[in-house]
Amino acid sequence: MPPPDIVEPRDAGPLDQLRDTELCEDCEEVLSDYFCNVCQCSLCAECWDRQPAHRRKRLAPGQVPHEKTELQLANRLHTVFSYAGDERALERLHKEDEVSAWFGLERELEDGRPLMFRDHGRFADLATSSHQSLFKQRKQTLKGINSEETNCIPSLVSFVGQTGAGKSTLIKLLIQFNEWSGRAQSFPSPVPGIAGRDLPTSEDVHLYADPLTAGTEFPLLYADSEGLDGGEREPMAAMLRKTREKRESESLSSESDYLPTRNYTEREVQWMTEKAKRTRQFAAGQLYPRILFAFSDVVVFVHRNPRAIEGVLERLLDWGSVAIETTYNQPILPYAILALNATENEVESQLWDVQISTKSLLDSLAHIVNKNVVFSTYAELWRKRGKKIDTVEDLMMCYYSAFRVVRLPTNGRPKLLEAQAQKLYLDIERGCRLARNLKAQTRMLLNAFEYQAYLNHAFDHFCATIDIPFDFVQCSYLNRRLSSTFGESILSLAVDMAKKKPRPKASAILEKLERLIASCIMLDAVRNEIKGTAERIIAQYMPQVDAALKEFGDHHWPCEFYVKGPVPPHLQAYMTNMSFQQSVRAAAVIMRCANVRSGHAAKGHQLTDGRVFARGSYESSFSFARDRKRVLDNIYRWFHRFMNQLADMTRQGFSLLDGASAIHRNDTLSSYYPATETEETIGLRYTSFCICCLFGTPEALLPCGHMLCQSCIRAYGRTKRPNLAEVLECPLEINQRSSYQPRLIYLRPESAGVRVLALSNGGIRSVVQIEILKLIEKHFQDKIPIGTFFDMIIGEGTGAILALGLVARRWDLEECERNLRHLSEKAFSQANVQRFPSMSLRSTKASHAKYRSRGLDEALHDIFKSEQRIIDPVLSQDARTQSNKLAVLTSSATGRNVLFSNYRRRPSSTLPYTLYPVVDYPAEPKLWDIARAAMAHTDLFKAYTDPRLGRLFFHQDMSEGFLIEVAHSECRAIYTGLQKDFPDVVLSIGCGRLKRNPAPSITSNDSKKTKGSRWTRPVGDDAASIFSDQSWRPDEHFPRPNFISLNPVLDVLPDLDDLSAMSELQRLIQEATDPTIISGLVAQLFATLFYAETDDPVQDDTDAEELIPIRVLCRLLDGTAEVEGAGELLKHGPFRNSEFVLWEAGHDSQQFPIPTRVLEKMTRDRTFPEMKVLLPLWDPDATVHAVLRLENRDEYPLSGFPRCLNPEARSKHTAAHTGRKAASSTPVLAQQSSSRNLSTGHTLSSWLDTAMPSGELDSELSTLRLSADLPAYDATPH
Repeated sequence: MPPPDIVEPRDAGPLDQLRDTELCEDCEEVLSDYFCNVCQCSLCAECWDRQPAHRRKRLAPGQVPHEKTELQLANRLHTVFSYAGDERALERLHKEDEVSAWFGLERELEDGRPLMFRDHGRFADLATSSHQSLFKQRKQTLKGINSEETNCIPSLVSFVGQTGAGKSTLIKLLIQFNEWSGRAQSFPSPVPGIAGRDLPTSEDVHLYADPLTAGTEFPLLYADSEGLDGGEREPMAAMLRKTREKRESESLSSESDYLPTRNYTEREVQWMTEKAKRTRQFAAGQLYPRILFAFSDVVVFVHRNPRAIEGVLERLLDWGSVAIETTYNQPILPYAILALNATENEVESQLWDVQISTKSLLDSLAHIVNKNVVFSTYAELWRKRGKKIDTVEDLMMCYYSAFRVVRLPTNGRPKLLEAQAQKLYLDIERGCRLARNLKAQTRMLLNAFEYQAYLNHAFDHFCATIDIPFDFVQCSYLNRRLSSTFGESILSLAVDMAKKKPRPKASAILEKLERLIASCIMLDAVRNEIKGTAERIIAQYMPQVDAALKEFGDHHWPCEFYVKGPVPPHLQAYMTNMSFQQSVRAAAVIMRCANVRSGHAAKGHQLTDGRVFARGSYESSFSFARDRKRVLDNIYRWFHRFMNQLADMTRQGFSLLDGASAIHRNDTLSSYYPATETEETIGLRYTSFCICCLFGTPEALLPCGHMLCQSCIRAYGRTKRPNLAEVLECPLEINQRSSYQPRLIYLRPESAGVRVLALSNGGIRSVVQIEILKLIEKHFQDKIPIGTFFDMIIGEGTGAILALGLVARRWDLEECERNLRHLSEKAFSQANVQRFPSMSLRSTKASHAKYRSRGLDEALHDIFKSEQRIIDPVLSQDARTQSNKLAVLTSSATGRNVLFSNYRRRPSSTLPYTLYPVVDYPAEPKLWDIARAAMAHTDLFKAYTDPRLGRLFFHQDMSEGFLIEVAHSECRAIYTGLQKDFPDVVLSIGCGRLKRNPAPSITSNDSKKTKGSRWTRPVGDDAASIFSDQSWRPDEHFPRPNFISLNPVLDVLPDLDDLSAMSELQRLIQEATDPTIISGLVAQLFATLFYAETDDPVQDDTDAEELIPIRVLCRLLDGTAEVEGAGELLKHGPFRNSEFVLWEAGHDSQQFPIPTRVLEKMTRDRTFPEMKVLLPLWDPDATVHAVLRLENRDEYPLSGFPRCLNPEARSKHTAAHTGRKAASSTPVLAQQSSSRNLSTGHTLSSWLDTAMPSGELDSELSTLRLSADLPAYDATPH
């Protein structure tokens, strides 16, 4: 709370306006300026001094002075302490307060039924609001801001205490004081208890935003917990809610039609089976404290009777003891503030100072730590753990990071109350700031999105058990999408080994990793042609190794302190509700600390069941500072050895790449993954990095679950056809006994571009997308399926359903239409419409979905019947279609968009969306789950509850442009070697848009209404008018003509659930679409089936130009019906008499007709023989264009064009976009699975017909070769 002289006065509310216009109660001539707290009257400035009591500064009983209080302050306090005049007004206030409900228990259940934990999504709502406000603020001042910069970092402040202590009043006081002018937003505040009523006021836990920090980077959130010792009486809020809901439900024909006014997600509380645990008091005293204590930066204990201070501190210790051992690896302990509410005015004036009040209270209790029974019990417990406890303050510091006392007066001194409330706020802010700093030091500072994920895990955990502690580090691991960077790959392997039972020593883990790391560096250096001495090569990788070692030591390697022997008596007697009684019966047990370095300082040595069994600092045989040099020296020695082996193999005739691949597999992987007795899969599966080389982005999933990058597939697979490799054996399992199923893998040519299909949400209007795709397929004479022309399909809403079907389920377009109709008819059935009590339409739409989710769930189960996960290989004989990328975009309750994908890639904090977090196969979402999240339109269906991210849904504000931006970013992340002006094609198909006045048309504005139709149906030459070039302007963000948006223009846009409109929309698209638009798009897609690769240039001796050997190739796999179909289209179809045309920018073009022999090969043998041409090039760095020219002279770019053909210029451009040097174009390594020996042959140039001289090979190797007497790598950090 800022000082009053800095903060602008807030706009007056209704009460303020009423009181501010009152005349002075003395002169009754001018407006009043001040309010007297003793006289209870408002006076002007002149009349104030005329009052005898004011002039003589008399004191009221209790030594209360006449305070000259500004009316604005008096009116604010009036709004805090005023009460509703009647029951109806009170009911209205509590109904408005329902929006702030955060979590609690469902209590309207019969005995025997499980209790349900309800999360009302309040935290996500506040986080979303703050995120949007912060984004708007940053957007006005910054350009190119990223999502991470606008993702707020919330701090939770929990208010707890006995029922009637004034928690709600105190929160309302802080909120009222912090509202200031310039804020159009009103902030909800609690409903205080009413004097004279003995019922508890609020139920469960509510969450409120602090007005002063809302919309900033560090918002404060106030949690108002249900009061302790409230008994089993129903709070007033619950009684009023039930009364209102009963009255509203009676207005409907059936109780089953009634929809409660509060949205929530439910979890079963599995441990609440006994009657004693199903009580309201048990939940308020045992369940809520565990959750709040784990996540609160500051805990404010509110108490009204300072004379019973010992009892207050006893409750603080009890509450802390319940919560402290229910988490481990917690980065901080909460900052505790004891708010002594309603303190008498007669108290000594110096006690209003926080420092003095805290010291005075602790000093008065300093010597009773051994006299009070509760204090002495806890003190003895900590003394046996090695903690020195001499005073009550020492005891409090075992449970809290700090302890402060703030006194607040009764409502009789407004200025003093404001001053004390300001001190309370400043102390809260100080505690939150200290907590943020400590969390940042341990890398446990959570943004709003991460906070929500942690909360979801905590809700799941504490609903399953309260006996097992919640592990913050394990939660962080589950929510971290592993990166494809080398350091993250190393960390993942180290963490996996640390989890094995029995736990290996840290030295054993590092010793095993050192060899693997060195081998991976050797392989990557060869693949990327990194030049230089050994020291220079390995130095480029050391920062990532350092980061992995430090992260492992700080956040993943547990403390090695342990105690062996009988269980100490103090542990047997303490926390008897914890499930460790069986271990107590043992004569000797080993108690081993479970805290990691980052979570150790707060509590000391702690068991996995939560018990703190000893004090002391973190102990480990591994230290990054101490062991770094030894580890890096060993990595260097292995690297030296591998390079010498590589030199020997090259002298035997192996190429560099062949030799490096053989060493990595036969020497390193075989020793890292030794033979096992079982047939279980070894190593990490379904990783976001290549498990073989630890560098590459995964390109394919093998049947064993291992993910390999394209380079490893080429190295350890056998080339079957161009761009098709067969992996006969996983390189990790060469020692295993289990049988291996060969896998054919299609490899996207690096010279080819990327084609993307984007399908937006449209409800029933997605039938438009299907019809447009049918028209495209029809122009191909049904010879080539539509999926063949796209490398990635991304969708949202019903567009996501089509994307999932086309890629994951291999639907044809007829199946797409059939399943869309089935889904729409069941989900949008009138039987699923929910009935609402009498309330405004606006409030209904704001808080309720139109349809019940049951019909949608059943329909999705019907069309996605199997348990297939998105990562599972596609059941298709076509290896090319198995490589198609799939992405589905949804929104989360925190305002962050979430992307589901069937591929792995490096995560990025600069994108306005996040990848769905997955660390193992069981965590992979199923198709049904993804479809349910995508279909959860906020106005139509209830949100889907994800076990990790909470509520997921389709947000209607997601635009077509944003979907394109996501596709653009994803292509950059997962595909290598892309050109500057990629992709080849991004086709965005919409579901119709409203026609503007006047509606722009491609050909004409004339149209007429079709009989029986609600939409404009163009006729004759105006058939193209349903598509408008103004539907979206991609040229503002992306280059044309690569980006194409097809979105029909309609006079009337059908609703998303208008089932009767589907057939009319189909007929409209079929009859009113201009064939020339589709034919042009078809030709552009067809041209992308062809791409070109280059070989080393040939110098023309007669001219200064270079001759570039170019091989024109086809994406389609030889031996497939698609090749035959493409040949038919070139021979007799719409692309007959076509030719390839290439030219250097600024020079004449060269025409290359497609030979008849090529067409015959395609139609008869289903193969496309490469076409070899020579292109003269004057400037090696010039841009080259390559197009398919049709018979009518229309030209369409080949895949990957235009581009620069100079390999050096291309590699520089690729490195600038990917952050890595382009991979070398060495031959594919052939593998003989029977002997596991590598081919020793070399591929000769098809153009020069000569082999590389041995001198060149020796020269290339010399930069990598090491001598045996080189010194060890210097690991000293610089």
